[in-house]
Amino acid sequence: MIGTCSRHNCVTYDVYERPPTTPGELTSTLYAAGSLRQGAVLKTEITKQTQTPISYLWFLEVLYAEGSSPELPTRLVLKWPVEDSPAPDRGIPEIVFYRELSQPLPSPPIVRCLATAPPTSKLQWLILEDLRASYSNPPWPERPSDKEAHEAVAVLAQFHADWWESPALGSTIGTLHTESAVRAMVHGFRDKLPAFMNDLGEDLPDSDRSVLDSVFNSPLRPWLRLVEQRALTIIHGDAHTWNFLFPRSGNGVPYLIDWQLWHVDVGAKDLAFLIALHWDRSARRRLELPLLHFYSEELIKAGVIGYTFDDLLLDYRRCLVRNLSFPIILWSAGRPREAWRGRLDCALAAYRDFDCSELL
Repeated sequence: MIGTCSRHNCVTYDVYERPPTTPGELTSTLYAAGSLRQGAVLKTEITKQTQTPISYLWFLEVLYAEGSSPELPTRLVLKWPVEDSPAPDRGIPEIVFYRELSQPLPSPPIVRCLATAPPTSKLQWLILEDLRASYSNPPWPERPSDKEAHEAVAVLAQFHADWWESPALGSTIGTLHTESAVRAMVHGFRDKLPAFMNDLGEDLPDSDRSVLDSVFNSPLRPWLRLVEQRALTIIHGDAHTWNFLFPRSGNGVPYLIDWQLWHVDVGAKDLAFLIALHWDRSARRRLELPLLHFYSEELIKAGVIGYTFDDLLLDYRRCLVRNLSFPIILWSAGRPREAWRGRLDCALAAYRDFDCSELL
């Protein structure tokens, strides 16, 4: 349904069936979100349209009327999912993140969100600040510099600390894990394993097949750690290097983007995903333990108590086991082999280096 906003002389929409891109639509949207409290959007231009495996991204340049306040960015990103929302009653997970979790968090490391679609909107979009002019990330598959790796881990530690053992976990924020749900999830991976290994054929050595068989036919203790509520937090869930935006100047806090997979988990899961699933063995062995110690120190600085380095290392090793499910997930989703084959090798190498078989 379309109406008119007489005060600001702009168009209002009860439900957008497409993203808001015109000056009138954006003015109404920003007023409704509280991002714009005076003035109006005079002109918009879509400068780029692109698509990732999970999202559409439109980049806009915006001109505001003189005196518009507060000062807003002139470069915006309009983002919405390729597929239908997995939770249509509350919106896609990233929309929920920006509506419900991001408000008390600083920017950086959280990108400024100017508006999200109303819960009633058929199309669940969000409007973010476009930071490309001053921030970038290493191109796939390059890893970050040592300095950037420490900055990324510091961001993860601070974010994890903000939600560490929060009473809101499983109550108003996220969902706690149950044993039945965890077993069902991992059994889903196990059921796909024969076809996965068959597809790899001779490219998967017998020793690697043995590891995968033993992991996914085990009592699943590394996954059942999630049933414990001790030291749980909100994690990013997809914290690879290319979801961090580092300042082009070389100085400043990086941003962490793409929150589609946030959930309740142990913080070590983000670390294992960042380091052990994506970095070659030599880089991982050189940086891994120093980064884990650094993360532990950052947690303590942020006020986390009762979680020792030994606790962290044990959780990290458990997450190295859990990393072995990720290549199966990508393969079953039809992703090309280059998206998961190298990650499988990385995950297997880390599993062996940390003697993770003893955790099964």
